Amino acid sequence: MKKLITLTFAILCTTVVFAQENEDKKVIKTKRVRIEITEIDGKKDTTITEEVEVVQDDERLDDIREAEQEMREAEREMQEELSEIKREFEETKDEIRKEIEEIEEEVVKTPYKPKPVETNMWVMDWGVNNWLSDNTLDLPQEFSDMELKEMSANFHLGVIQQGINLYKGKLRFVYGLGLEFNNYQFKSGVTITPEATPLEFTTNDDIEYKRNKIVSRYATMPLMLNFKSNPREEDKSFKIAAGIQLGYLVGAHQKQKWGEDGQKEKKKIRGDYGFEDYRLGYVAQFGYGDLVIYGKYYPTPTFKKDRGPVVNTASVGLVILPF
Repeated sequence: MKKLITLTFAILCTTVVFAQENEDKKVIKTKRVRIEITEIDGKKDTTITEEVEVVQDDERLDDIREAEQEMREAEREMQEELSEIKREFEETKDEIRKEIEEIEEEVVKTPYKPKPVETNMWVMDWGVNNWLSDNTLDLPQEFSDMELKEMSANFHLGVIQQGINLYKGKLRFVYGLGLEFNNYQFKSGVTITPEATPLEFTTNDDIEYKRNKIVSRYATMPLMLNFKSNPREEDKSFKIAAGIQLGYLVGAHQKQKWGEDGQKEKKKIRGDYGFEDYRLGYVAQFGYGDLVIYGKYYPTPTFKKDRGPVVNTASVGLVILPF
């Protein structure tokens, strides 16, 4: 039995339309080509059929020529519009650039006029503090059990601060009101009797305290001179400040935490713990932009006479929200 495989495909060429002058007559020719390939038992047979249609149509040829002319005119108009848009864009870009340059020149020429008084809220300092005894961290022998951990925290919140302009906004006199917390973390299990005079404390090393500290809280009033090298752009300005900070004791407590999961215990006892009611501190700040460090030293003794070791408090840290 013969195996018959027939592959047939047709290529219909796009109708080719063209015109020619033939004895003063407009002629339109349409050509179609059909190719058919047949394969029988491995033998191929190819058949090519060509059809040509000749039409004499003056009106149709005129329409084609008119359409071609309209397309050329439309293309020319489009090119002209594109050129016009490009020219207008370049002119607009030049005008915008000139306006920007004029604004920049105006900003440079405009003198900086600082405010006579500037007000800022919620200025914060965060750092660490410790006790100094004769300019060392070593406490007198009788108070050695009260030695502090290195990471005892110091936090100051400036509730409100104002700066009075003294010279072109670069030099200001700054004052305000705030609240300062001094945390003193003990290394050992010290428990202080709050109101005892002279100081009384016990040490219990059988308890492993997770936290054992006394905390003082002072209402503060900073009084400083503040310098900024570039008050127009504070993020590109060197900043220096120095002055004093007055403090008044508003509270103190000892807080202890110990125990494991399920058996945690804590104790918080309020009292004055012998802290001085009034104190004076020296303050200095230095930085660039938003990065400002501070240092404080209190020449006023930390404790009242016979209420604790003869020590002074010193702290260092970052000004988180500088004035």
